[in-house]
Amino acid sequence: MADEETEQTNETGSTDSGPASEEEQAPQEKRVAELTNDLKRLQADFDNFKKRTEKDWAERSKIANQRLMSDLLPILDSFDKALDDTAKNGNVESLRQGLRGLHKQLLQVVQREGLKEIDTKGNFDPFMHEALMREEREDAEDGKILEVYQKGYAIGNRAIRPAKVKVAKKKDLEEPLSEEVTDTQDNQTSKAEEDTERGDDEDDSVKG
Repeated sequence: MADEETEQTNETGSTDSGPASEEEQAPQEKRVAELTNDLKRLQADFDNFKKRTEKDWAERSKIANQRLMSDLLPILDSFDKALDDTAKNGNVESLRQGLRGLHKQLLQVVQREGLKEIDTKGNFDPFMHEALMREEREDAEDGKILEVYQKGYAIGNRAIRPAKVKVAKKKDLEEPLSEEVTDTQDNQTSKAEEDTERGDDEDDSVKG
């Protein structure tokens, strides 16, 4: 009897959950559409922000390059003047002085931009120096810079071109045996020989 009631209940569908009606699905679809539109707006805003940032950086880089070129123009003018003076009188000393002045001007410009020469007076630094050669030396500590092949430059604490250098390598010295040790060994050898000879003489005496 209970089985018949269960079958009747299943047939009528009073306990089954059927598919959602169109009225129930409408709010969900609306919410999905709203979220999709919000996501599209966020993506568009991000793309616009990215484009603005790239444009700003490009403008800043352009302005920085223009400022650097403006600082270099006086040096170019000095080069032109030095070449003209050399063509007119051919004075070597005048050319030398002009080159020194140009070097000083250029150094001042790059220093204003934060460029500095890497120090090579101390020991080797793998972050600032590049060792092209190592030389064994008894009169220098290991790692000491012996010679500079090419100057290096850095901006802040970062090397943009390491200094190319020669580095000292401590020579391993083989310490010779001291005279005292040698004498001790000789004495021990002589004593052993004397003991051997004394033993032979005693054997001969016994036999006689």
